[in-house]
Amino acid sequence: MRMSIRRRVAPAAIAGLVIFGLSSASVSAGTVKKSGPFYDVEISKSKKGNKSIATIKVTGKKGYHCNMLYPWKLTPAKAAGIAFDKPVYKKADAKRFTEQAVVFEVVYSASADQRASATLKMSLCNDKQCDLAKEVLEF
Repeated sequence: MRMSIRRRVAPAAIAGLVIFGLSSASVSAGTVKKSGPFYDVEISKSKKGNKSIATIKVTGKKGYHCNMLYPWKLTPAKAAGIAFDKPVYKKADAKRFTEQAVVFEVVYSASADQRASATLKMSLCNDKQCDLAKEVLEF
């Protein structure tokens, strides 16, 4: 019995997603959603005075939960014209840190047309293992 190329390639492609943390992104109603192999990230933006706030929420896909023991870290990227209130956000800085979701609020100043970015290091677990991921987020 011969297996089609699609069936032979699909498992390898899925393995690549898990190993390298590749994800897809979509935008709807001012919210950016990114999806990795075992997690979802939702980024929404708001304003408070002259400051911008990016609310970053991470949840696990079915069967996964946020790893409470891992030292989650969100590191804003340095860029001309963008000033962040903190150079690094750690799990103690999270607005919410539970197995169901991790939420960071990133406060920054930027001109209206500038996009900020940050790198998020995270870990989510299922019943058998914990997986690490590093995701670059734009907001």
